[in-house]
Amino acid sequence: MTEPTRRKTLPRYQRDKSAFPKFTLRERDREIVRLVFEHRFLDTELIWHLLKKEGDSDADYLTGRDGKARPVSYGFGRKALYKRLQALYHTSYLNRRFPADQPIGRGYDGPRAIYGIGPKSVGILPDIMDVTPQEVRRMVEMNKVGDPFMRHALEIARFRVILELACRRSQERVRLLFWEQGQHLRDTVYGIDEDGGDRRYTVYPDAFFGLEVREKRLANYFLEIDRGTEPIVSTKQRTDIRNKLVGYRFYRKRERISSCYAYSKTPDGAVTGLDILKQEDASGEFDRLRGFSVMFVTNGSVGNDGTVCGRIANMLGALPALGKFYANNSLYWFTAVSMLKLEEPDSMFGNIWILPKAGSGLAGLID
Repeated sequence: MTEPTRRKTLPRYQRDKSAFPKFTLRERDREIVRLVFEHRFLDTELIWHLLKKEGDSDADYLTGRDGKARPVSYGFGRKALYKRLQALYHTSYLNRRFPADQPIGRGYDGPRAIYGIGPKSVGILPDIMDVTPQEVRRMVEMNKVGDPFMRHALEIARFRVILELACRRSQERVRLLFWEQGQHLRDTVYGIDEDGGDRRYTVYPDAFFGLEVREKRLANYFLEIDRGTEPIVSTKQRTDIRNKLVGYRFYRKRERISSCYAYSKTPDGAVTGLDILKQEDASGEFDRLRGFSVMFVTNGSVGNDGTVCGRIANMLGALPALGKFYANNSLYWFTAVSMLKLEEPDSMFGNIWILPKAGSGLAGLID
């Protein structure tokens, strides 16, 4: 039984540990907990799209031919998901946050909850997936971040969800080989600064993933979700977009990716994931990664004819000042966050990407 002990409105911002005394985990609950752990933060919308299967309805009511709305009597609806998430929160399997920057009050719905892994999940996640209790506890602690960091992590998760759904709908034409994010991606590389001197650049992407396009190629991508909080070019000693662009250029030029990463493969040669190479692996025989592109997802808009405005236009406009290489290359891919639609995940593979390379127009990720 998962209903509250009595009919009452449960608190939104703190747990009522007495609300579900006979709560029993279902298979779908375990799947929800696994998904939240894998993606770090998910809101209800993202969880719904990941769980939704054929026969599940977006609505709690469907309209018949006679025009009358009737309750959905099959599948798994959003209302059922809300109830399960509520139960998982009050029983401590999930943590729940409400961002302070969401509008509330008259004229607005209630703020949308964002879910992270809860302390009680330590007891079930090691049986669901290949993680240790220590890793789960570490994730619970890591998720105690401020709103800006949580919102940024949610936007990374949104990109990943759209990518996963697009791969699902490709009928195995496109396969997500691996997805990595976290401190272990941080690296440094030496290059030349704007004054011609040596400089150490930090490379720390929001995520790193690989795609396999059937009968075509393997491709590797570093992801940068840009929320517009960093200047494009700073006159002060602070992080800016320019240094990220330069850092990635030298990261590719120095072939650092081949020193740090290799594909995990089955005996028959199928890629199953990513190996993080250590210093002692330097002379070993591995199927090392050879190249990559950098994807910048930022604010602004992209027209069907390739015209851009907003921050994405400002970023593209800054490239020529950095040098000929930056103004005409295929290393960097840009798109606006509005071009990636959760309801239309195929948008990820559509012609929505802009490359600085002259005359390239809009490009598709898997073309």
